[in-house]
Amino acid sequence: MSIKKLFALPLSICLTLSMLSFASVPVSAKDTLDRTGEALIQPPKAQLFTPTYSKKGLQFGESIDDAINLGIKYCLFNIEITELMDTSGNRLEYDYNGKTYTFNWDAFKRWGSLFSQLEDAGIHLSAEFLLPWADGQTDLIHPAARGERGHNYYAWNISTPEDKDRYAALFSCLAEVFDGRHGMGHIGNYLIGNEVNAHSQWHYTGSDSLKENAYLYADTFQIVNSAVQDKCANARVSICLEHSWTTKIAGRVHAGRDFLDTFAERLEEYGSPDFTISYHAYSEPLTQADFWNNSSERVKDSVDSPCITMKNIEQLTKYVKSTYGAKTRIMLTEQGFSSHGADGEMKQAAAIAYAYYKAEFNDMIDCIIFRCQADSPGEIAGDGLYMGLWTEGLGKMKLSHDVFKYMDTPKSAAYTDACRQYLGIRDWSELVPGYDAKHFD
Repeated sequence: MSIKKLFALPLSICLTLSMLSFASVPVSAKDTLDRTGEALIQPPKAQLFTPTYSKKGLQFGESIDDAINLGIKYCLFNIEITELMDTSGNRLEYDYNGKTYTFNWDAFKRWGSLFSQLEDAGIHLSAEFLLPWADGQTDLIHPAARGERGHNYYAWNISTPEDKDRYAALFSCLAEVFDGRHGMGHIGNYLIGNEVNAHSQWHYTGSDSLKENAYLYADTFQIVNSAVQDKCANARVSICLEHSWTTKIAGRVHAGRDFLDTFAERLEEYGSPDFTISYHAYSEPLTQADFWNNSSERVKDSVDSPCITMKNIEQLTKYVKSTYGAKTRIMLTEQGFSSHGADGEMKQAAAIAYAYYKAEFNDMIDCIIFRCQADSPGEIAGDGLYMGLWTEGLGKMKLSHDVFKYMDTPKSAAYTDACRQYLGIRDWSELVPGYDAKHFD
């Protein structure tokens, strides 16, 4: 299994991704072939997950310089499978199990330009792989889900051996290219889909059966995990869940706990491989930034709570540790707090600091990645959410920006003083078990 051939590579390119700008990156066809053709067939170098002194992370899309200045150690980017599988541009041919597969080299290179900068900055990368509807590529979608447009993302087609090999080849190639040894950066955590228990909106299968959907997802996980582990043995592969823990909504949402347990049940047939849980601990309701005031009916101090948010996140870690052991790690890969309403910016800043400290001093959680760098026009228009550390387009810095920047530094006490006053406490230890200010010295 190796990369076979690259076609028509330009001698130099200036890469852009969404709104993020990058420096011009000179690339020669020969150098690229040497790095991604010869070197990639060497035995993979193990990349251990090494915890950093801070678990602070951010989803960003406006300025990499600002993200680095904020001192983040973790980030997450969404990658659409259709762009990797689109063969209309420069092509990458990849041999896998005796067959040649073709992927989009332009897409690989765009992501590699960003990921290499993240690696240089010491930022751990999670990548979430998503499958939207795309005309001409619906064969990538699970057959039972192809009859209906309009869902955000879809379950993957692994219905035949050929379909399984196609996805295995893609993730084998990704794990080789983005293994941290070839100037393309390193993906440390692969997320299969987004909030997959919310199956109608985020991982549409065409079915409302918990067992059918969780088993399909586990089978997909096994294909991806095997391919990734073969090339980068210490990369993580994650199941991604949203905050509905014991809540289920017919036709829309499976209870996250039920989905997780049914998923793990299916994995027993594959020898129970390790998995990571990428969890989204949003407030309930989503618009309530002061998560500590989440409804006591919806967010309970119990492993049977209808929802698990940052208010009761220890119930998630308690359940996972007792059911699957401390080796099953939790990464809080997306949660955010809106700055709208009365005291909005102060409330958002306090929520970010409080949530961060709860994660930092919980030994089952490896990171907490906040949404987002700047307010999103789509989230403002669609949901009335203002989750950025900046206003839209990096227009104005909010109170939360410097709280976020300094909350894990020796200056944390000074920069979170207003947050403590807002919460009515003198010291974070009053709210956060195990809190130790010396951790940031």
